[in-house]
Amino acid sequence: MADVYKFKVKLCELENVIWRDIEITSVSSVAKLGYAVLAAFESTASHLFNIRFDGKRYEIVFEEDDFDDEPAIDPIKTKLSTLKLSVGDKLSMEYDYGAGWEFEIELLSITEMKRGAGTHYPYVTDGKGKGIIEDTSPFELAEMIEKTDKDGTVPQIMDMYSGKEVSWDYRKFDLEYCNVFFKDNVWKIQNAYEEYE
Repeated sequence: MADVYKFKVKLCELENVIWRDIEITSVSSVAKLGYAVLAAFESTASHLFNIRFDGKRYEIVFEEDDFDDEPAIDPIKTKLSTLKLSVGDKLSMEYDYGAGWEFEIELLSITEMKRGAGTHYPYVTDGKGKGIIEDTSPFELAEMIEKTDKDGTVPQIMDMYSGKEVSWDYRKFDLEYCNVFFKDNVWKIQNAYEEYE
């Protein structure tokens, strides 16, 4: 039987402002956890990422990007259950190495998955704050948030899909809206990474 892992995922440096609670099955891959994090934080998944736990680095390595001094473990072939996680364990995830987005992923609970419920997961159960903005840095995002808090100024950003400027108010997180597209976005992100592996 599979278990359901519930993770608290916090955007480092902005932990109290932007976070998600994500449920995912223990038979999911480490890579799928990464895809779920990227989807939950509204990433376009256009950069590399890695997940670290217990001194090991899990990363989809493309031929030209192999790091000889630090071998990576294939996260696609590694199920979460093989990590032998316990409640309270923390993983870290880095995304877009040039920008330096980092996430702390803490295991909050492990429960037995109900029979027939597998298609429900992954699922976002709670959250706060909008996601990240691609091609910016955490420092730039923090500045935007500070300005919004100080004088109510909501920044305009370029929407990567429409090519138009849109308002980006970090305070507007809609859990229901997030989950409407969540599984589809996880699937698209998975295809984007694994199609080119």
